[in-house]
Amino acid sequence: MGNGARLITVMLGCAALAACKPDAPKPVQKAEAAPVATTPAPAAGPLQAWLVGSWSFESSCASDFIAHYGADGALDNSGELGSWAVNGDTITETIRERYDSAESDGSQKVNPPETRDYTVERLDQDHGMITYQGRKVPMLRC
Repeated sequence: MGNGARLITVMLGCAALAACKPDAPKPVQKAEAAPVATTPAPAAGPLQAWLVGSWSFESSCASDFIAHYGADGALDNSGELGSWAVNGDTITETIRERYDSAESDGSQKVNPPETRDYTVERLDQDHGMITYQGRKVPMLRC
C-alpha cells in the first residue's frame, strides 16, 4: 500500500473513531457514586432473640471466655452455669453452678444462686457493648 492510501485509511479510521482530532469531544463516562460512610444500624428484633448464641468479651473468638446464651434461657458463661433473662436492655444472669477444676466432679453448686445485672447495647448484628458496674466491655458474636 502506498503512502497516500495509507494516509487515507488512517484518516478514515480517525474520522470513524473521532478520537484522532485534538478538539474531538471525549467519550462521556458515567461517574460512579462515591461510597457513603454509614454507621451500622442496630440489629432488628428483640434483644433476647439477638443475644441467643455464643459471644466473646475479648477481641476475638479464640478465647477461653465465651458466654453461651441459649434460646431456652440456659446460660454457660465461661463455666458459670445458670439462666439468663431480659428486661428492656438489662440482662439478669442467675448462676447456680460454677465449674471448679479443683473439685473432683469439676463443678460446684452455688447456694444461694448469684445474680448479676448488666445492660447491653446492640451495635450491629455481631457486635455489642455490655455495661457492668460502670465498666463498658465490647462483645463479639462467635
